[in-house]
Order: sequence, then structure tokens, then C-alpha cells
Amino acid sequence: MEGTDTREALPPWLQAPWSGLVRRGRDGRLPTGLLIHGATGVGKALLTTALVQALLCQRASGEEAACGECNACRSFSTGVHPEVMALEPEEAGKEILIAAAREAIDFLSLSGLGDLRSVIIRPADALNANAANALLKTLEEPPTGAMLILEAAQPARLPATIRSRCQTIEIANPAPADATAWLRGFSDNPAAVDEAYAASLGRPLAAREILTDPERMGRWEQDREALTALLRGASVHAMAAILQRSLPESLIPRIQALLVSAQRLAVNGEPDAFGRQFPRDLLEGFARRAGARRLAELSARALVWQRQASRQLNPQLRMEDIALNFQAK
Repeated sequence: MEGTDTREALPPWLQAPWSGLVRRGRDGRLPTGLLIHGATGVGKALLTTALVQALLCQRASGEEAACGECNACRSFSTGVHPEVMALEPEEAGKEILIAAAREAIDFLSLSGLGDLRSVIIRPADALNANAANALLKTLEEPPTGAMLILEAAQPARLPATIRSRCQTIEIANPAPADATAWLRGFSDNPAAVDEAYAASLGRPLAAREILTDPERMGRWEQDREALTALLRGASVHAMAAILQRSLPESLIPRIQALLVSAQRLAVNGEPDAFGRQFPRDLLEGFARRAGARRLAELSARALVWQRQASRQLNPQLRMEDIALNFQAK
């Protein structure tokens, strides 16, 4: 895209949906409700942001990207554009409540200066039932120029009445080769790219953060240390102490990935990409000691830990529970 740093450009798998949406938007053919869904880390927010900015840009036309320099682009980039509102949970992992939905409805009903007034709902699958129902009338009888863009990793969690009144755009996961080819634009170390992609659990935008953000890399290294302790089978106290240094929202999905890696190694004799981030002898020893039945039980238990991750549980008790389960025979 002209005028845009190649490192900030949309990744290849987002180019086609972006072009189609921008073209339709400039022709006035976008629906009031647009549901963009795909796996976490595939780039839904990146697509939505680029789309809305392009449609608001005062200079771009056709399939051109936003110029980044006009008044509209500058106000959008700083988060103060008067025609755009973000509808998000007050805290990560919490629901979007009806009061916030009503604010969005009021915002869309205001008379704007331009032809487009948009509310970006992210993640839309965080809308509780009352908030979703409140938005339904706006989707059915929208004010002139109003557009709701819903981003969702789990669109099935949205009420069917909402889904049926939105046009759906699915963003498929890129093939690993395509994702890693794009990630090489952020690192000249192929091994680091492969590690980041594995650590991200196949989520390219998260992998980019690991490659470029020392804090995210540090979080991964801490999680890997905790997972290695689980593989070694240290004492419950020692394991829990190491686990407590990690954040549950990043550690627990990686525990799930580690268990899958152990199962695949036991069946296929070769570790997968995530499993290769750990000493092979440790992973093999863990898989052999646990056995197929215990690995399946731990995987089921990990799903429970994942559902509990957003709850305000005692961190020490949570990590001790994980350590105890890995110690159990």
C-alpha cells in the first residue's frame, strides 16, 4: 500500500478482504452490521482498523489505503475521531454490559459531519444477552450512515438474531508457510521466527509481538521455564512456585499445547513445532511416565483451567492445583 511502511502494511491474508470491503464501502454498499470473525491472533482488529481509517480518509479513493496525513487520519490514529467509537469490555475477559451498548446506540443516533458513523465492537462475543438485544433494533432500523463492525473469535456465542442481521466475513488462518514468510519481515533469524510462531500457538499477530516486544518474549521465556518444570516432575511446591511467575491467560493455553505435543510424540514418534521448543528427552520421558490415559485426563482438566482463567481465583491455589494434577499418577 502506497505511503505505508511495509512492516505496518496488512499481512497478505488480509489484503483481499480489505480491498473488497474498502471498494464496497466507497461505493456505499457496506451493510449496517458487519461480523468479522476468525481465530484469535489472525488480524481481525488490524483489518477493521485499516478499513475504517481508509473509509474516513479525506484523500484516499478507489482501493487506496488511508493516507495517514489528513486531519481525519490523524484524529483516527490518536483515538479522537468524532465518527468512531469502540465498544469494549471495561476489563479484559469481562462482559460488555447493556449500559455500554446504550451509549453506542446513542452515539450512532447523533447527527455526524460525514457519511459514516461506526461502532467497533471487540470482542463482540463478550456482549452479554441484554447488551446484544439492545443493539438488535439498531441493526434492524439503523440511523443513516450507521455501521456496526463486530469482531469475534467465537461468533456462535452471539445470539442468532444478531448473526442473521450481519454480513459475515471469515478470516481464515494463513498456512504456516505464509505466516512465517510474513514474520521474516520482522526478524532476520529464521530460528527465532519459528520459535515465535510455535510459542504463539499458530497466531501470526501474537508471534509478531513475541518477535518485536521484549516484554512478550520475556513472558514466553517464563512460560517455557514453567512448562519445563512440569515436564521434569519437580515437587508440587517447586512447580507451583515457578508457575506463579506466569500469567494464567498465557500459560494455560501453552499447557494445553504441551499436552497435545506429548500425545503426538507418543503416537508419531516425532515432536510437533511446539514440542520442539523443549528438550526432547524431557518431553519423551513425560509422555512415557504419564501414558495415553493420563495425558487425555490432563488435557480434559486443562480445558477446565482455561474456562477458569478469567475468574478471580487465588493465584497460588490455581497453580498448586495444576502442579498437583501433573504430579498425580
